[in-house]
Amino acid sequence: MEIRDGLADDLGRLIDFMELVDHEFVPPLSLRPGGICERVSGTLAKVDSNFLIGELNGRVVGAVGYQKNWNGMEEVMREAYISFIAVHPGYRGQNIARLLDRALAQKLGPGGMTHVNVTTWSTNPGAYRMYKHLGYVVLKTLKDHRGPGVDTIYFRKSLK
Repeated sequence: MEIRDGLADDLGRLIDFMELVDHEFVPPLSLRPGGICERVSGTLAKVDSNFLIGELNGRVVGAVGYQKNWNGMEEVMREAYISFIAVHPGYRGQNIARLLDRALAQKLGPGGMTHVNVTTWSTNPGAYRMYKHLGYVVLKTLKDHRGPGVDTIYFRKSLK
């Protein structure tokens, strides 16, 4: 598998990939402000954000979107935030998320980032297990933040 930076030419491929996994996010990415298209185009257009794309035989099998100098709650210099991470359903169980996470750390650490942050909800136990497995620790939990019984969970991982 090759992991590379996202390019403007990847817009359509990233939108297709996000649409494939859209239903796995709560709320779905397509129902969030701006939807999928704005999320992808905005990330690709900013200087301090991008995607790392995992490809196998020309197919997107995983992607991680990130923003530098942001921790998910506010602007924080030298911290980064994962805005999106997913693996193609047909390629799960092959450590692709781990490879993407490692590639992100290798990209951000030398650039001065000290931590990576990510958020999920208590209704997504698969994401919770994945982040714990990747070495992220729970930083903060906002009880019923997304409605009754839906907690927002903030994870953090040191790049040092």
